[in-house]
Amino acid sequence: MVSQTTVFITLLIGFAVTIMGVFVWPFWNLIPEYVTEEVKVVYVDDQGRCVVQTMPDNFLIPIGKCNANPGDVISAEYDVKVKERMIQSIRRL
Repeated sequence: MVSQTTVFITLLIGFAVTIMGVFVWPFWNLIPEYVTEEVKVVYVDDQGRCVVQTMPDNFLIPIGKCNANPGDVISAEYDVKVKERMIQSIRRL
């Protein structure tokens, strides 16, 4: 026969996994993870917002306003998760 303690622990673990899966995990993925690295500016719009190309893997990332011209190599901070989402969407194609 199963003891009440075993049933309680099983329910507690199930509850914790459900809470983590429904509430914590989706929000954890929305929290940005910033890195700073050398990037090449490829486009600057009329409002001064830049799109840069990462050096090691050539991904295009929008970084917001910057004081640079296309072709300049600058140090920029961007959200790594943007790049990870692009990689995942490309793999789905």
